Order: sequence, then structure tokens, then C-alpha cells
Amino acid sequence: MDISTFDFTIISMAGLIVFAAAFFGGIVDSVCGGGGLIIVPSLMAIGMPPHMVVGTNQCGAIVGCWASFAEYAKAGKVDMKTGRLALPFALAGAFIGSRLNLVIDEKYLQILMVVLVPALAIVSVIKRDVGEENRSGELSRRRRIICAAAIGLLVSAYHAFYGPASGIFYLMGFSFFMKFDAVRANGLSRFMLACIDLVSSAVYAIWGCICWKAVLVYTVSYMAGSVIGARIALSKGSGIIRPLYYCVLAGLMIKLVIDLL
Repeated sequence: MDISTFDFTIISMAGLIVFAAAFFGGIVDSVCGGGGLIIVPSLMAIGMPPHMVVGTNQCGAIVGCWASFAEYAKAGKVDMKTGRLALPFALAGAFIGSRLNLVIDEKYLQILMVVLVPALAIVSVIKRDVGEENRSGELSRRRRIICAAAIGLLVSAYHAFYGPASGIFYLMGFSFFMKFDAVRANGLSRFMLACIDLVSSAVYAIWGCICWKAVLVYTVSYMAGSVIGARIALSKGSGIIRPLYYCVLAGLMIKLVIDLL
């Protein structure tokens, strides 16, 4: 479909689908990441072209990401030193990923992810103590810088290029490699995603790949869901994050296989 021919009406079944998907996606995103597994298929179901789906999804999530980040920051669950270290690399990754999305077939990344996601699940089962407690103070400054840079660059490039469940990869990256507990790792992921969505959305906007009417609906609904999700995660801790994390990984694997077939 030509992007310029897509039409979205706010007061319609399509508008209701976007509202509901963004609300529930916002809750899931703020708890552990992975709301895109709800939102992206919903945007595609109403006939939105693929590139516009990615651009609209990321633009609509900006305000909600900042709102959930504020909840985590208010509770003292965001390590801004690590955030500032990772951010320049994350912004570069967001630009690279969004540009690649416009010129490269996403199937190449999907094939890689079909291998990566099961491996991630296996590691999570074996290392069940990951994310249970905050041990980030054990890291040397050198390792902190290297890990923050690598996580920021790679995950944000994936987020801008493909998107679904990128919060999960931030969560695991900060928990596994930087030894943050799951709640602090997720607070950091909210900050990173809020920033990189600004960059990637600007690229998609320049290329005309954002449906602004859908963004209006998405923004309000996603913000409400994000605040609710952040409060659930802060009150329940890793007890709610880990089970939902496995559900999101399973959903991502199913989506990847379906897309490839």
C-alpha cells in the first residue's frame, strides 16, 4: 500500500482498536517491555503500511515513556549516571536503525532474532538470580562504560529498526551485564526509550511515515497505560516482572516465526 493513501478516522473501529491496544501495550511496556507485540499487530490489522506502523508506534509512545520514566525516577529507581553514559550511543543507534528500516528488508533481522530469542530465554532460566537484587556497584568504571555503550547502541538500533519487545532487551542487558535489579533496569529502559523515540520519530516524520491522527489516540491511551504499568512494577517488583517477561519472550518468538512463514 502507498503510505499516502492510508486514511485513519479517530471515531471509528480503527480508532477504538488503536486506543485499546495502546492502553494495554503501555501497561506491558512499563512492567517489562514488549507492548509492541500488542500494538504493532493492531496497527497492521487496521491496514496501516509497515513503515508507517513503526513510525507511528514510536512517535505515539514518546509521552508515555516519559510518564513511566517519571514514576520510576520519583521512586528513586533510575541510575542516571548509567543513563547518561548509554544515551549518546543509544541516540546514534536510533538514527542508524530508523535509516536501515527504510532501506533494508527486516527479514534479515527476523532470522537472527529467531536464534537469539530462545537463547535469551535459556539464559534467563539458567541464571534465575539475574535481576533479583541490585549489584551494579560491583562493576568497574571501565566495564560500566563499555556495557552502557554497547547496550545503548545495539538495543536502540534494534528498537528503531524493528521495535517489538525492545524494552525486554534493555531490561536483560542492564540486569545481566550491569547487574541492576529488574525494577532499576526497567526504569533505565523507560529513560532510554523515551529519548531514542524522539530521534527515530524525527527520521520517520521527515520521510512521511507517521499517521498523526493515530498518534493522537495512541499518545493519550498509551500514557495512561504506562503510568499504571509503572506503578504495578514498583509495587510488585521482580515478582510481576519475571513472569510477564517470559510471556513476552514467547509472544515475540511466535510473532517472528509467523512473520518469517
